[in-house]
Amino acid sequence: MPKTKLASKKNIKSCKPEDSFLDAHKVGSALLECLINNNTETFIEILDTYLRINRLQVAQKANIARSTVQQALSKSGNPTLKILAKIVHEASIKR
Repeated sequence: MPKTKLASKKNIKSCKPEDSFLDAHKVGSALLECLINNNTETFIEILDTYLRINRLQVAQKANIARSTVQQALSKSGNPTLKILAKIVHEASIKR
């Protein structure tokens, strides 16, 4: 692909997609939209990304084995609603 030079960089903002995962309300809205649209793959992907850094702490607080959280959020996982609810609840508690 050919390179293009910009005339001005004044109006360009840097964007870090991971910053979106710092806002629990945005994440919650995205998760709800996934459920409404029956898009379970994207639901798991969003939840997994949100929890990636804090998976161990969330698992400990929810009293769930880290491997259970890992398996629940894997592509082959089939978590129960109870497990997902515990994970989301503990992830949403302010620390």
